[in-house]
Amino acid sequence: LLYKPVDRVTRSTLVLHDLLKHTPVSHPDHPLLQDALRISQNFLSSINEEITPRRQSMTVKKGEVSLP
Repeated sequence: LLYKPVDRVTRSTLVLHDLLKHTPVSHPDHPLLQDALRISQNFLSSINEEITPRRQSMTVKKGEVSLP
């Protein structure tokens, strides 16, 4: 359940990317789509940066024992 909101943002980012590819540069919504895509990508990037250190600190190498 915790990944569902992030998954929605990820899917929306992909949809924005595809929509931007098919929107002419002369269309009035093109700059707005670019901004929305940039904001969405920055959000996902910041989440990824926060999760990576936590994931590495919780990783236990094979053969090692994790003590509390």
